[in-house]
Amino acid sequence: MRNFFSVIALLTAPALILACSDSDNSPSQTQAQKSRISQVTINIPSKAQPTFTPGTPGVVVSNDKMIQHFGTAEINLNQARYTRYFLSDHVDIQPDGIVVLVPGFEGGASNFYILAENLMLRAADQDSLTLEVWAVDRRSNQLEDTIGLDLAEELGDPYIGLDFLFGDALGLELSPAIADGPNRRAIFYNNNSDTAFMAQWTTLVQSQDIDAVIDAAHAAVRSGNVFLGGHSAGTGYTARYAATDFNLIGGESEPGYKKVRGLILLEGGGAGLAPERPNEATLDMIEARFDGGLYGAVRDQAARCIDGKTPCSMETAAQDCSQFDNASCVQPETAYAVIAGLLSPQLLAVSEVAALDAVENNDTVVSILQEDQNAIEGNNAVLKVPELNILVALVGSTPASSVTLLGKFLDDDGPAAAVASFVATSVGFEGPIVGGVATWLSKDEEIPLEALTDNGAAPTSVEDSRIWGTEVEPSDLEGKMLPMFYAGETNFSEWYYPSSGLGITSELGLDTTRLSAQPPEGRGRTDIDNRTQATAINIPVIAFGGSNGLAPVPASWLRFADAIGICTAATCDGITTRILDRNNPNPAFPSFGDVAGGFEVYISPGYAHLDVLTADDDETNNVVSPLLTFIVRNLQ
Repeated sequence: MRNFFSVIALLTAPALILACSDSDNSPSQTQAQKSRISQVTINIPSKAQPTFTPGTPGVVVSNDKMIQHFGTAEINLNQARYTRYFLSDHVDIQPDGIVVLVPGFEGGASNFYILAENLMLRAADQDSLTLEVWAVDRRSNQLEDTIGLDLAEELGDPYIGLDFLFGDALGLELSPAIADGPNRRAIFYNNNSDTAFMAQWTTLVQSQDIDAVIDAAHAAVRSGNVFLGGHSAGTGYTARYAATDFNLIGGESEPGYKKVRGLILLEGGGAGLAPERPNEATLDMIEARFDGGLYGAVRDQAARCIDGKTPCSMETAAQDCSQFDNASCVQPETAYAVIAGLLSPQLLAVSEVAALDAVENNDTVVSILQEDQNAIEGNNAVLKVPELNILVALVGSTPASSVTLLGKFLDDDGPAAAVASFVATSVGFEGPIVGGVATWLSKDEEIPLEALTDNGAAPTSVEDSRIWGTEVEPSDLEGKMLPMFYAGETNFSEWYYPSSGLGITSELGLDTTRLSAQPPEGRGRTDIDNRTQATAINIPVIAFGGSNGLAPVPASWLRFADAIGICTAATCDGITTRILDRNNPNPAFPSFGDVAGGFEVYISPGYAHLDVLTADDDETNNVVSPLLTFIVRNLQ
C-alpha cells in the first residue's frame, strides 16, 4: 500500500526518520496530483523531560506490555513527532514557508492531509511558491501500537489489521504475515497504572515539544518563514505556545510568538486570560497536582496528597495531608481521555482497518467489522469487542459497508457527532440498501436535498450560539478522506489523548504570572508553566470557522483578541486594534482589525467542525485561499 525506505538526511536538523509514505496509492486524486504529494514522519528530541516518563533520567521501565511493544526497556518518550507534507518534485527545494499545525482533541497529524494538499498545490500553481505543512502528533502517539496496522497497509489486506487488533477476541489463528512480522497482537494500555506518567505531560511539556518542531522548521525554511496554527483544541496549544516564555531560568524572555510569522486558528477560539486571578488555594492545588499528587491519583485511581502516596479526601484533607506544608487533596482522573461507550483506543484504532477495507472493497460489501469470522454466527468485531458495540447502534440491524460505518460515525447529522461534536464532518448521507448492505452517498453522488438542511439566519448575539446557514457537503469521504485514517506512520485519531497533565494549570488561562514569576509576584514555578507573554503577542492572527461547527461566529475569537497586544508586524499598521467594534454589525459578528490590525476572521457557511480541514478547495471553501494570501503577505 505504500513504500518504506530509509532516509539518512533531510532538510531539517538531524532527526530520526520513522517512515516515508508517498501518497501514490491514494484513490482521492488525479494521477498528476498523486505524484506531487509525499509525507514522512519524524521524531526529534524534546527538551521536556517530565518526571516518571520513560526516557527521563532515573526512570526505569518495568511495564511488561510497554517492553513487549517497544521490544526493549530502553524507551524514550521525550520526543516530538511530526509528519512533513511536501511536494514530491520539490523535495530538494528549500521551502519558502513552513506551516506547523497542531491537531485538536483526539486528532492525529493526518487531520491536516487534505488541507496540506490543497494549500501546497495552490501555492505552487498560483504563486510559484514551495510551501510545506508539518503536522504535529502529540508525544502520546508513540504509545499507539500500529506495527500490525502498518503491515496491513503495506500488503493492502485489512484482515491482517483486524487479526492484529482483535484476533484473540474473534478466536483467529495468527495470520502468517503477523507471525512472520511482530509475531504478536496489538497492545493497548489502560488509563491509570500503565499511563500514569501522562499526569506530568503538562501544557508546558506540550509547548516544549512544539518548540522542537518549530526549531526544526527554522533549520529547513527560507528566511525564518515559519507559521503556527491548530485546529479545535489545537488552537489552545497554539495560543499557549505563543504566550510561553521558554527561558525557564530567568533573564531575557524567549517568547514563542517571536519564533513564528503568524498564528492560524482553525475552528477553535485559541485561549484567553482567566476571568479572575487565581487565589492561594488554587495555586496550592496546582503545585500539589504537579509535584506528585496527580500522578499518584491517576495511578491508584484514588485521591492522594502531594506526595502521590498518602490517601486523603476533600472533607478531611487538612488532617490527611497535615504532614505536608501543602495540604491539598488531589482527586483521581483518567490518564488519557475516554468517553464510556463512545471513545476508546480500540474504537479509534479500528478506524484504520475500516478505512483500508473501504478502499479495498466497494460500498456494497459488508464491513469487515461486521463480517462473521470462522463461519460462526455473531463472531464479528462489532459484537465481540465491547469497545466497538457502539457501531451496532449506528447501523441498527442492517449490515453496513465500512464506508457507511465511517460515514455514520463522522457525519455531522449522525448520532455519534451529536455527542462527540469534535468528529463532526459533512461527509454525505445514508444510501440505499444494496444486496442487504447499507451503503453511503459521498460527495459527487446524488445526495438528497434533505441532507442540505437550512439552519436559518446567522445569530446576532453571543448568547445565541446556534449553528446557522444552509449545510453543504464539502468533504469527500470515499474520494479523498479514506487514506487519512491509515496512510503513513500517522493516522486520523489519537488513541491516548493525554488529558490528565493538560489539566494541571487549567484555571490559569494564558497568564501564569502568579505561579511562575519570582516572589513576591509569583511562586517561581516556571517548571510547571511559564505563560507570561500573552499581552506582548504582536504578530498577525487569522481565524477560520464553520457556521455548523464549534466556532460558528466571529465572536468565538474575542477572548484571544482581548488577551494579546497590538500587531506591530510589517504587514500591520501598528495602530489599528485587534477589535474595532464589538457590536458592529452585531455582538455575534464584531468587527476585527483585519489586515491593518492583524486579526482576520473567515466563516465558511454550511461547514461542520472538521470540514475546514477536509473540504475540497472549491467555491464553498473559505479557508484555503485566504490562508494562502495570509501566508504570502507575511513571508519575508
